[in-house]
Amino acid sequence: MATPEEARERYLHRIESRLKFLALLERSELAVYLPSDEFMRKRQARNLAKSLARPSELPLLPAELIDEAAQQLLKGLEQMQPRLPHDVQYRNRIRRDW
Repeated sequence: MATPEEARERYLHRIESRLKFLALLERSELAVYLPSDEFMRKRQARNLAKSLARPSELPLLPAELIDEAAQQLLKGLEQMQPRLPHDVQYRNRIRRDW
């Protein structure tokens, strides 16, 4: 059984590698579509952050850490949105100054 510190370290390493992958997608001029609803985007980022934790690690990770990871993932995904075609951005109705 891993200690909470080990679980936290492994989880953060996993998040970091996923963020590197998202950056690679962006450099390759690819993007992941995000829903237009802000609440839904945040919920999906949190679900992604939780799904990156192993089932044995999840009880050892504090909710604040998962929320922080979700914010980092959401930031990485939002950076990709300008790569989407303009018609998708319009349909998405994300009112942001890209």
